[in-house]
Amino acid sequence: MSKLLTKLNYYLNDLPVKLQNHLHRTAKLGRELSLLHEVNDEKVFVSCIAHDIAKKLDIHEMLEESKQNKLSISYEEEKSPILMHGPLASFWLEKKFNCKDQEILDSVFFHTTGRPYMSQIEKVVFLSDKVEPYKVQRNPDLLEILDLSMSDLDSAIFKYLDMKIQHLLNQGQIIHPLAIEARNFYMK
Repeated sequence: MSKLLTKLNYYLNDLPVKLQNHLHRTAKLGRELSLLHEVNDEKVFVSCIAHDIAKKLDIHEMLEESKQNKLSISYEEEKSPILMHGPLASFWLEKKFNCKDQEILDSVFFHTTGRPYMSQIEKVVFLSDKVEPYKVQRNPDLLEILDLSMSDLDSAIFKYLDMKIQHLLNQGQIIHPLAIEARNFYMK
């Protein structure tokens, strides 16, 4: 794991500073949530540091690289290529960084949409990305989800997806089917 982290840290230095800062804030929150929920904090940390590494590309490059590497691209991902940054980052982790840990690969792959039956690591990474401090500062409605994530990951995921899907509907934007499936799965 330390070899993987060393490679990732070297790679992070070439990312835009704003993106580096987001990755570090997400990893810090991931560590806190890991300790609270007794989840493997090392896997969460690596996943949080790596989750957005494909965002160094613009959306057209993301889509092109995904096609070149024969990644599965849904209709929704074709229409909204930013949705490919998780699957592409997961692919890079496996192929370029030699990560063989499926929990890490899955948590990076699904961090944007979520999915039903997420592992605890996936849940922590998903929420850490969504409610890291800068995002909460920009959108105070996320504070409730941050607070909820301290005690109930599943309820926090449902609340976030419910709010996000409603926002996307109001904006007339594409909604990935996995986000809808995850929202319905985590509804209590």
